[in-house]
Amino acid sequence: MFFNKTEHKISVTPQNIGILGTSAQALYWADVFQNLGHHVCLLCSPQKADEYNATDFTFKDSSRLRSPRNNFFFCHELAFKPQIFFLASSPEHQRSELTLLSPEILSDSVVISFLFSEHDALLPEIIKKPIINGYFEGWINQSQNHVNIYGHSPKVIFSLSDTSEEAKVLAELFTPTDITTIFSEDNKTNFWNFTAPRIVYSLLSIVHEQNIFQLAKTENGRKSIDTLLAEIKNLAASDNVILTEATLLTKLYEIPSAWISPLQKSIQNQNFLYFDRLSSFIADKSGRNDKKYPLLHELLRQIYNKY
Repeated sequence: MFFNKTEHKISVTPQNIGILGTSAQALYWADVFQNLGHHVCLLCSPQKADEYNATDFTFKDSSRLRSPRNNFFFCHELAFKPQIFFLASSPEHQRSELTLLSPEILSDSVVISFLFSEHDALLPEIIKKPIINGYFEGWINQSQNHVNIYGHSPKVIFSLSDTSEEAKVLAELFTPTDITTIFSEDNKTNFWNFTAPRIVYSLLSIVHEQNIFQLAKTENGRKSIDTLLAEIKNLAASDNVILTEATLLTKLYEIPSAWISPLQKSIQNQNFLYFDRLSSFIADKSGRNDKKYPLLHELLRQIYNKY
């Protein structure tokens, strides 16, 4: 079961959970934990808070027949000191929403970031405390007040020792859910295992205006997939992370065909901040070794010229 909608009462100790953002993932976390009885507040701009406090959200899960509805508490200032705080902004609103954070109110919180971690080295400076990177292996899209959930067996990887106090807090929080939790201290490997297949999926889907499964039906499409996987594997090697093309291909084909990536979504919305950040990230990594990345740079060039 992919989306956590409990069929029976589960006894949990209610906790205060804060979430930064109104992205599909932010709404997903709010629904999961509010349904379990936790106190949830989503932090966003005053305009968004006013709009979304008057909104019922419908969650459509591809693995279940019913589409339950829920509403949440949105605020531009947290009404409580959260025990756990998720950074889950969409790429286009990330910078503005980070200005809403208060180091004082988060001083005792376990803070988890689901943001593009490679470019958020300053986050600990903003919040004045260490941040745990998290990687959600699930597939969610949002269209207005409709949240669509695809696939099965979601999991979340935390860049954290499984013997740490924070891991105990997170394990207790996630145990009543249907989400598998994995703790691994190797953040660079966690990052690349999560990011690499999504880069391939996003760039090829944007340029060819097809999903990976449609692209794989042609010889040229399969060649593009294989070539880009090899280049992304070399890009990860610049961080001393060893990926295999076979593993990346498996992860790539696990992505549901209906899913629209955050990069695709931001470009559809004519917001190019995420694309610019990704381009800078790729330029930085590709300059660290002597490998060539002709297809990767060509795809970036085509997206830049097209939009």
